[in-house]
Amino acid sequence: MSDDAPAPFDDGLGDIEPADGPWSLADAPAERMFISCGPLRLPAFGSMHARLEFDAKTRRMGAVSVHIADCEAQIQVIAAPRGQGLWTDMRRSITAKVKKQPGFQQTVEGRFGPELFATVTGRDRAGLLRDTTIRYVGIDGDRWVLRAVVTGPSVAEDSTIARVDAFLSQCAVERGDEAIPTGTVLELTPPAGGPARTAAPAPDLEAP
Repeated sequence: MSDDAPAPFDDGLGDIEPADGPWSLADAPAERMFISCGPLRLPAFGSMHARLEFDAKTRRMGAVSVHIADCEAQIQVIAAPRGQGLWTDMRRSITAKVKKQPGFQQTVEGRFGPELFATVTGRDRAGLLRDTTIRYVGIDGDRWVLRAVVTGPSVAEDSTIARVDAFLSQCAVERGDEAIPTGTVLELTPPAGGPARTAAPAPDLEAP
């Protein structure tokens, strides 16, 4: 590597290792520490770079975007029916939508099961044609789906895929017992005073 090469992006996750999650919170190992965003619990990395995602009209928080390697993973929790996976239908719906745009799609078998890579061709702000690759990951849980939409320069590289998967495998979901229509994106809440179950510093979680 030359001296002029840019330094690798430090995502603040250190030497992150895969776990056997994501879990429903009640099933998470007792020693695991999380940052509480309501239904979504993120692994407690004190130097993590993330931001809260709000709907422009309702100002409801529906996702958290986390920087992983040189990419960004937008993470959501979606209500699913009891005893029935939802990700297969969701993935097919996403595929049908992206097929309407110039580009191509491919379903591959990932760590958590089938996932979708879509390369969409469009014009950037300068009017030049660009290809953008998007990775869609869905993980069925107990009446919930954890969905991640990943974009960035190295989104399709094995090392980044493994790093994103390791992060997702350390997340947890607190679905609650209330009846919620299938397919509803669960409203998240900003962390209050820092990580839950840990004294580590709070991560950089700021509204856009």
